[in-house]
Amino acid sequence: MAKVLDRKQYVMISIIFAAAFAIYNIIVLPLFDNKNEVFWVSYVFMFLAFAAVVAATLVTLRTVDAEAIFMNIPLLSFSIFYFCAELFVSFVFMLFRGIAPMPLAAAIQAIMLLGFIIFAVLALMSKEAVQSINKNIDTKVRTIKNLSVDVKILEDQCTDKELQHELHKITEAIRFSDPMTTEVTEELDELIKGKVRELKFQCSNNNKNEAMQTCSQLRSYISERNQRLEYSK
Repeated sequence: MAKVLDRKQYVMISIIFAAAFAIYNIIVLPLFDNKNEVFWVSYVFMFLAFAAVVAATLVTLRTVDAEAIFMNIPLLSFSIFYFCAELFVSFVFMLFRGIAPMPLAAAIQAIMLLGFIIFAVLALMSKEAVQSINKNIDTKVRTIKNLSVDVKILEDQCTDKELQHELHKITEAIRFSDPMTTEVTEELDELIKGKVRELKFQCSNNNKNEAMQTCSQLRSYISERNQRLEYSK
């Protein structure tokens, strides 16, 4: 299960960025005299760039999970790129604040911010879509894997050598079959799950003959399932 950042870790990350922004203020504010509208507009957009990096970092590290972090790398990377670009552009406008038109300074930096917002939204939407697909695939794969575990438990608990050998065949057949569930296998998957439930009941009641027949039917269903998957690819 993925671990979520606790409040202490959030506070530590916030302190790091607050310190970085404080250093920026210590450098920039005393460096420029006669601060006009161009300066303060650039300063505000630089503050928003800091906020964008903080938000992207918190989203990326919100869940301490390799897959989740990997999926958020584009967002974090672009936020850093936007931050560096805004740092350069805002510094240029601050430097030439006396001759740079205020509408031009605001327009260019607003376009940069909006570009980042658009990319961030697209990155988050793409991440959600991919994670939804992966979750759906994982659910479908887990169904067959769970059946393999169920039959393996029956095999380990079985004391009859002949039946145990048949159960082992079923375990191996499920283990080495394609675990993916698709439309062409849905009906067979339900039949296989039903037969595994029957097998549990038969083994618990020591109905060897019926269990042997069920094992034979299961092998037939699994073989047909593999063939359907192979033909559908």
